[in-house]
Amino acid sequence: MRRGANAGATSTRAGYHRVVRWFFPTVVAACLLATTEAKADDSIFGLSFVIAKKPGMDERIVDDPWVDAQIAEANRLFGPYGTRFRWVIEKPLAEAHAAMHSRADRDALTPLMEEKVIDVFLVRELEDVDEPGRMRRGVCWTGRGGKRFLIVSQIAGASVLAHELGHFFGNPHSPVTDNVMSYSRSGATVFFDDAQVAIIRAFSGRFIAAGRLSDVGPPMRFL
Repeated sequence: MRRGANAGATSTRAGYHRVVRWFFPTVVAACLLATTEAKADDSIFGLSFVIAKKPGMDERIVDDPWVDAQIAEANRLFGPYGTRFRWVIEKPLAEAHAAMHSRADRDALTPLMEEKVIDVFLVRELEDVDEPGRMRRGVCWTGRGGKRFLIVSQIAGASVLAHELGHFFGNPHSPVTDNVMSYSRSGATVFFDDAQVAIIRAFSGRFIAAGRLSDVGPPMRFL
């Protein structure tokens, strides 16, 4: 499996290989220190990416820079309000799940979810289940047992992950141009409004209190 520069360990779980992504430089001292990636009062939530492959190939549909750009944009938008994200797990998505065309296709992803992280399934195709033939860039889906996860298509623009995370953290669509939760863009900088920020903060607290998500903190390294 292809691994990013910060992939530090692998494990096998339920028949697939999982890459746990962290920093793992040379041990120089016996002290374990956190990087200064985030402010002390930030909550940092882990993202698990399950990535489809190109048809008939062993290559992923998107590379590390593509994923990193999506996360960077999400952190730019959420970070000022105390919520951030970090890529902690990577898994391959089986060919049977590479294209989403129905509600059943989406629901079938539920058993592939991880615990205490936000699951993001990167797929080749994501068809609208209400308007067949229309291809979507992303969706925040409620699967079996009320479990929520994100599905993002390879055609997604840079702010699609942030938009779907906005739904995950309780925000509906907005009619305001350039709002993160709007489909309408003018080319200006996208933003959350004050009411949306309050909802994000409330959901972040609830997710931690309920044990739905863990605050994974910044990457750790030996120095």
